[in-house]
Amino acid sequence: MIYIFLTILAGFCYSLMSVFIKMAYDFSNEPTITFFRFFSALAMLMPIYFISGKPTLKTKVPFLHFIRGLFGFLMFTLYTIALQYIPVENALALNSTYPLFIPLLLFLVFKEKISKNTILGIVIGFIGVYIIINPSTQDYMSWAAILALVSAVCSAASNITIRTLRQTESSFSIVFYFFLIATIVSLFYMLVTKPQINLEAIWLLLGIAVTSLVSQQLLSYVLKFLHPNIVSSLMYSSIVFGFLFSWVFWGKVPTFLQIIGTLIIISGMMILKKTKLPVKQVNKKVV
Repeated sequence: MIYIFLTILAGFCYSLMSVFIKMAYDFSNEPTITFFRFFSALAMLMPIYFISGKPTLKTKVPFLHFIRGLFGFLMFTLYTIALQYIPVENALALNSTYPLFIPLLLFLVFKEKISKNTILGIVIGFIGVYIIINPSTQDYMSWAAILALVSAVCSAASNITIRTLRQTESSFSIVFYFFLIATIVSLFYMLVTKPQINLEAIWLLLGIAVTSLVSQQLLSYVLKFLHPNIVSSLMYSSIVFGFLFSWVFWGKVPTFLQIIGTLIIISGMMILKKTKLPVKQVNKKVV
């Protein structure tokens, strides 16, 4: 029971991180938010490195680490941009569709077969996506909603990259190089724009970093005791918290289409989780 609670807490923290990101736009800009998220997480990771006995950081595949870091950077950057323009719950729902893209990418890259149940789950999931985006409504059929969906594609690509990294790399080195590369890339990204930060933004940026790191650490811990499919299913609670936070902070009551679209997306992904997937496929979200 405690592991279920911790998983839901991880979903709560991820949703709260999204709220902090949306609030931070009142005092900062997207490149600054992105850089401080990765830099703060990297800084918080260093004490863990020494406490863990200085695990090896040697790598045989630096280019693969770079690819993973780039996909992770793109995922968070696109998601952050989307949060500025669409409701938190919509961004969370669209970003959480990454499992729908994993079988498609595995088919395109590794030629792995897609079962009929997987196709059914993907089709149902994208029906939910269509309802969430709502092409008949100008506010929701926006480039920001599309960016939130593309961020899910980047998240799926990052998961698949980790599948290969795990064959030769330690868990700590995968996380370390991800934050290191993403920090460097986001630093250049911030420098070519105009950094925007003040005292109010600092507190929100710290909140983003802390909630992000806590969410990831909780997930890493509970995955030792719960099946990845159970953890991924419980993480959909972040969407529910998104609806709650949107109501509390912005007074937005969820529409009927938002609720139906979210339920259909979750239904599609639940079908995917019941499908017998290739052994090497990654089932959990790691970005």
